[in-house]
Amino acid sequence: MKYISVRIARAVLALVLIGHALIHLGIIRGGMQGPDGRTGWSGASWLLDHVLSTPVIWTIAVVLVAGTILFFVAGGLGLVGIPLLKRQWKAATIVACSLSLLLFAVTWTGLLPHPTDAVFGPVISGVVLVGLLIDLLLEHTVLRLKPKLVEHRGLIAHADR
Repeated sequence: MKYISVRIARAVLALVLIGHALIHLGIIRGGMQGPDGRTGWSGASWLLDHVLSTPVIWTIAVVLVAGTILFFVAGGLGLVGIPLLKRQWKAATIVACSLSLLLFAVTWTGLLPHPTDAVFGPVISGVVLVGLLIDLLLEHTVLRLKPKLVEHRGLIAHADR
């Protein structure tokens, strides 16, 4: 029963990651229409307008959107056990969350119809990112048994025995 629950939880989280990836299509004009038809990004960037030209900013945004979608989908597929991705789903999702947050930082002033309508995206990316980073920290510190402690308790089978 526990195994089935874990598989269902992994599938649900994978769907959330892939769904979150697809929501990023809303940044592309015409990619995903909102209720009033006005969605996308106007091209305004509080972060880059002063230092880069508009075509360069658009290129950066497209690369960030593509990377975000690619890595969230890879993380979701890895989570459900796709062979090439299942060992790296956490890393892919961490990269996706980071790209998503950077994308929001670059584009938030130009998001249509209003930047506050997109506030849940970075909240989701931030929560997932923090959760995965805490998980990795615990994995590499608290949850890892110290080799000498394990050997002292007789848990390591030596080859000469």
